[in-house]
Amino acid sequence: MSQHIESTYAIGDLQGCLESLNSLLTKLPEDCRLLFIGDLVNRGPQSLATLRRVKELAENGRARVVLGNHDLHLLACAAGHGKPSRKDTIGEILDASDRDELIDWLRGQPLLIDTPNMVFVHAGIPPTWSLKRAKRLAKEAHDKLSGPKWKRYLKHMYGNDVYYAGIRGGARRRAIFNGLTRMRFIDSNGLLEFACKGGPNAAPEGLLPWFELPRKVNKTICFGHWSLAGLQSSNNTVCIDTGALWGNKLTALNIETMELVQEDCPMWADPKHFG
Repeated sequence: MSQHIESTYAIGDLQGCLESLNSLLTKLPEDCRLLFIGDLVNRGPQSLATLRRVKELAENGRARVVLGNHDLHLLACAAGHGKPSRKDTIGEILDASDRDELIDWLRGQPLLIDTPNMVFVHAGIPPTWSLKRAKRLAKEAHDKLSGPKWKRYLKHMYGNDVYYAGIRGGARRRAIFNGLTRMRFIDSNGLLEFACKGGPNAAPEGLLPWFELPRKVNKTICFGHWSLAGLQSSNNTVCIDTGALWGNKLTALNIETMELVQEDCPMWADPKHFG
């Protein structure tokens, strides 16, 4: 008798769209494993309920998570180093009775998950980084976030620093977060550009989407973050952020077969308001 092997589905950015997640889960095998690609919360209507749901799935052994930039923003606000903007929908989490439990669980999640055939990370891996370096830097940040001095670590989190040999202090942590959770466009020297948030075809002169540049990581990289890139698979990368928040689709990718399962989503926010 052949042994049943549970399938694993990677799921794109949720951003607080719990109804879309619940509908998508009805289309997946009940015993499948889930891997969320980050940005569990923010901008959508149900950030608190979404975070509780994913935490429950993880604690039941069904789900794994990598952190995204919106998740890090929530942690920074919880640490007292930022405030939600009028566009954010994380205030209900910060005011929740189980806030501390939720925050402690979230800060214990990694920034990168490496499997035999695929690497999972929210925004990508900078082309100049080897997989060994990416894993080392992701672990460095994870150890600090999950440790007792996490609030101090998140101080001065915001900025556009990029990684270079010997970088230290606040610039170092920002460079790690930026490379793994914020990256979109990049130049031939490996410098990241953060101002342009359009699709890959909107690249300013001299810049390219990070996944179009030669890189040191040979494994397939599965990422989210860039909803205007849409579902795409090129150059050994797969983007599964398909704009659930913007009224497009929430995507689940079977990482063994590359089969896609998608859920049509209502428009919870207009991307024109988030330039």
